[in-house]
This record gives sequence, structure tokens and C-alpha cells, in this order.
Amino acid sequence: MRRDVAFATSAFMLVTCIFFLWMFFAAATLERTADLGWISAVDRRSAGQDARTVAYDFAASWRHGMSGNSPLYMPGFFAVAIASWFWCNKKSLLRMLLEGFIILAVAAGCASVLAPYAAGQIVSDFSEQAGVSVSQVATSETWIAWAQGLYSLLTWTTVIIALRWSIKLRTPKPLLIPLVLNFVLAFVRPWTVADFTSQWIKEAMEGKPTAVISLLLVPTLSAFLTWVELRRPKQKTASSSVSLRSVW
Repeated sequence: MRRDVAFATSAFMLVTCIFFLWMFFAAATLERTADLGWISAVDRRSAGQDARTVAYDFAASWRHGMSGNSPLYMPGFFAVAIASWFWCNKKSLLRMLLEGFIILAVAAGCASVLAPYAAGQIVSDFSEQAGVSVSQVATSETWIAWAQGLYSLLTWTTVIIALRWSIKLRTPKPLLIPLVLNFVLAFVRPWTVADFTSQWIKEAMEGKPTAVISLLLVPTLSAFLTWVELRRPKQKTASSSVSLRSVW
């Protein structure tokens, strides 16, 4: 891979990882606000509801772009999927591990710095939609949210890279790693895949534009990325395939 192309794909990967983690960390400031007891009900929309539970549900929706804060559902996931697909091209496993560690570390640091700047807007949106009063706003996330965000990013990136390897090697073996990671993810994240996918499909069936467009983008993007891999000349992929097979 040419040096300028390698730099561009790595830079793109870093930017998308920062964006992904920023959405996780920024939403966690609302969870922190709820944990500190700074949220209380003010009208019948929130009467009788547990403020902490409502806040956590809204934070989960916000970080997935499903609370009216994004023109696309799962924006961070879409961005990282595209970036990681091109970033892993022609890279050895060792290089991906070393470069990936650096990218994750830098992205986490940048996202942590940027997250507090979104805290006020998130709380404002939550207060308006849920009918609650917020006395103070936390400007930092918890270490649990920090770890969940990083692990979610690691798991999703691994899924995308493993998919490309599976297509390249014509074997499902690389998918075993993300399968294990996703199994663990189901235990460390309170909002599961089933929660947001069911909401996503429900809203798409209701004809909500953002849900419909986002849903249609999944097969479209999948087909495009698969085509990118399959169109490569066999002679160019032969040598890289040998090195990857040695891992498995």
C-alpha cells in the first residue's frame, strides 16, 4: 500500500473512532447526571417513572443517533465500518494490532476531551422530551461508560475486519473472534442489540424517514464494501491471502 494511502486510511480511521467514542462518552454525561440524583420529574410525562432508568434509556438512544439528534441511525457504526474496511487492507495482523492500539488510545483521549461540550445539549434535549428537571449537569463520564465505549468500538471494528478477511480467505473462521467478543458485549452493555434493532425496525415500518433511510443503507453499504473486496484481481490478493491463512 502506498504511504499516502496508508496515512489517509489511518487518519480517516482515527477520526471515525473519535466520533464513535465521542457519542458514547457524551451520552454517558447524562447517565452520570442521573446517578448523582440531579434529575427530577416535573410533569405527567415523567410522573411515576424512575428518573435514572429514563435517563439511561435516552442516553442509549442518543449515542445510537435514535433520539432525534442525527439524520442517520447508528452514525458512528456506519462511519467506523467504512473506515475500518479500507484501513485493514493489505495490513498484517501485527501491524493492525499495533496501529489499532495507538488509534484507540488517541481516539479515547480526544473523545474524552470533547464529550463535555455536548453534555449541556444532551441534557436540554432530554429535559424537553422526557419532561424532567435537571438541577446540575455532569461534565464527565464514568470509567464504566469509558470501558463500555472502548469495548463496543473494539468489537464492532473486529466484526468488520473479520468480515473482510472471511471474504478474502473464503472461510468463516475469522468470524469466530467477533462472535466471542459480541457474546461478552451482551453482558457488559445494558442496552442490547435487540433493543435498538427492534426500535429501528418498528420505526422503519411506521415510515419514519430516518429509520427507513438508515435501514436501506445497511444492505447498500454491505454490497458496496463486498464489491470492493471481490473486484480486486486474484493475483494481487494471492500473497496476502497466504499470510492471513497462516494465522488460521
